[in-house]
Amino acid sequence: MTDPEELAREMREWAEEQPEREPEPTEPLVVIRQVYQPTEDQKKLYFNAGRWAGGARDWTARKAFEQLAQLGEM
Repeated sequence: MTDPEELAREMREWAEEQPEREPEPTEPLVVIRQVYQPTEDQKKLYFNAGRWAGGARDWTARKAFEQLAQLGEM
């Protein structure tokens, strides 16, 4: 078992013996994202299909759900 002060001294000595390294230069990561903006018709379709999935049983919601199912999104 080593005394904590002795351990700290050994670690400090070891660190001083190591050659000084310069950090590698790094390029900043630039991420450009284009946010998807659905059209009004798409918004209405998703809204009404979501109503059908949530339990609303009216014609508009049913047709919207069926249309999305045909597109393969449900």
